[in-house]
Amino acid sequence: MKRISIHPDSGEVSEAGLVATDLSEIYGLCMYQPEPGAMHVFVNDKDGRYQQYELYQQGQKINGRKVRSFRVASQPEGCVAFDRQRVLFVGEESEGVWTIGADASAGTVLSPVVKTGSLLQDDVEGIAVYEQPGNAYLIVSSQGNDSYLVLDANAPYQVRGAFRVGINARAGIDGASETDGLDVTSAGLGTHFSRGMLVVQDGRNRMPEATQNFKYIPWQSIQTALNLE
Repeated sequence: MKRISIHPDSGEVSEAGLVATDLSEIYGLCMYQPEPGAMHVFVNDKDGRYQQYELYQQGQKINGRKVRSFRVASQPEGCVAFDRQRVLFVGEESEGVWTIGADASAGTVLSPVVKTGSLLQDDVEGIAVYEQPGNAYLIVSSQGNDSYLVLDANAPYQVRGAFRVGINARAGIDGASETDGLDVTSAGLGTHFSRGMLVVQDGRNRMPEATQNFKYIPWQSIQTALNLE
């Protein structure tokens, strides 16, 4: 597992360290900050195993120690830590989304958040948390029907709705489909993105026919479509 750093002044990318794992094929990764100055990373294998590593400084490099292992029954996908609530959400491609405490002491038992079915269709792919002081939402890529599910990031995880990213013909931008990864921020990024931005990978780029790319969606458009707070 390679760690990469970006120099804050020059933007130069360099290797920050290597952390050995016993996983055969690392498939997904997400990070967790339990408190300022601390950092953990979760990695998973196609066989369903998850491992949690505590990162630490060793000289000029970053190293890590394994602090917990758990697993899902079949192939996993994306994961995201909700730092404020100290919980981790994990995706299982054919089954749905699960949650578990993000701290190493939280055990190995996962609890269901949402199962695949009518709105969430396999494969379950990327997962992210949109966080504001008063509320937070979990966004999940529902690759089986080229849509995105939105639900509360706090129990009982009420489903708020689902949406697709459609064509903007005037701007010559196609929609988004076959999304693997996504991420979201609530930071004000100005103009169209004053309430944040959702970024989704578009696996089928049609305008024009080209390789995959990324689509940027203003959070306020999602907020309006699903009547979110």
